[in-house]
Amino acid sequence: MQWSDALGYEEVMTFLRSTPANLFFKDTECRYLFISDVRTFFPYGEGQEEDVLGKTDLEIWSSEEQARFYYEQDQKVLATGKGTSFITEVPRKDGTAYYQIKKNPVVLEGKIIGIVGLIGDITERVRLEKQAENWAIHDELTGLYNRNYLKVKGAEQLKGAIMPITIIMGDCNYLKRVNDAYGHEYGDLLLKRVGRVIRENLPPESVALRMGGDEFLIACSHFSAEEAEQLIERLHGELARQSDDRLKLDVAFGYHTVTEGPFDYTAVYHAADRDMYRNKRKNR
Repeated sequence: MQWSDALGYEEVMTFLRSTPANLFFKDTECRYLFISDVRTFFPYGEGQEEDVLGKTDLEIWSSEEQARFYYEQDQKVLATGKGTSFITEVPRKDGTAYYQIKKNPVVLEGKIIGIVGLIGDITERVRLEKQAENWAIHDELTGLYNRNYLKVKGAEQLKGAIMPITIIMGDCNYLKRVNDAYGHEYGDLLLKRVGRVIRENLPPESVALRMGGDEFLIACSHFSAEEAEQLIERLHGELARQSDDRLKLDVAFGYHTVTEGPFDYTAVYHAADRDMYRNKRKNR
């Protein structure tokens, strides 16, 4: 007796429905013939087998873009005889879910008779990766971006920036004095407050970074020199209002604006930095 003779229909279906990943079959018209776990198939876990079986993705999904993408992937498998793999997002009650979908052609006697696919829930992995990426480009103390942001995403963002582009540099004037007088806990609190003031007054199309220590950077797209001076004045006023006897939020700012031509970040950064230090020496 061959192994296939030992399994009846119900047993085969039980095996299929017990697969660790969600398994599905489709015919050559891209219609679902079988799906092992319909609960993880639909957004929010709502749906029945009758909502899926005998239908294509074009008939199932409310998002036309999503449905079209799934359907086109099926057609690609049938046309090329090659498998495909991609990651898709689905809304769920506990947030966005991420699924990796793999599809292969089913070939019998040299002819494609359908598609077999696996839907793997990789939500936890993707969330951890996104969390790690978020930590890698954010300053834990202030919540602003950190220097790594420039390496990871900054260049891409600056490519899409619109002239004039302004870089504003800031350096806290009294951090060492606060650390020496009250301890590093108060120094950290000073940096947090400065970061919050910058974040709450950040113009549209701008990003703010803590570059390290007591140094901050604001990169502004479509932002003139006049607007930079107005922003710096507003920041000075807000920092003064949020100061107290122990924590004087006083920051020296400098800026440089490029109105035309290629944007050289390094040159603009150093020009803004020099302007900031000129202002720092002037106000001592």
